Amino acid sequence: MDTLVRTRRVRILSWAQAFVILMVLIGGFGVLLSAAARTGDWAGLADPGLERYGDPKAYVPPVGPSSLLNPLTWVFGLSMVGTMLFGLPLAVLGALVGLPALKPTLRTGDRRASIRLVAGTVGCAAVAVLLLSPYGGQLQTWLLD
Repeated sequence: MDTLVRTRRVRILSWAQAFVILMVLIGGFGVLLSAAARTGDWAGLADPGLERYGDPKAYVPPVGPSSLLNPLTWVFGLSMVGTMLFGLPLAVLGALVGLPALKPTLRTGDRRASIRLVAGTVGCAAVAVLLLSPYGGQLQTWLLD
């Protein structure tokens, strides 16, 4: 395989892995931090739920004609929907695809690509483990309500 094609694929995979990690951080934990800051209940970060924070959609900038050009509405809203619907499958996919893609970069000695792939693969695996944990399940349940 041509080195340029391989480098391009590694770069696309690295960006996709970073996108998944940021989507979950902003869509899940950004909304949770916003809820904690707005209510003043910082202990709820360890135990997110409806009884502590109420509806999570109340902490995302509102959607309407005036917010159409507000980038925070789009970033938080789309990240929250993406985390609820696709967070776990994309994190698992990012971790599983990153492992076989790492082998050729290590063989060719492309150090920057290897570091990016290791960071993205470990990050996606950590996000998948977090979302599979009881805490991640509780966070996703709160986001879905």
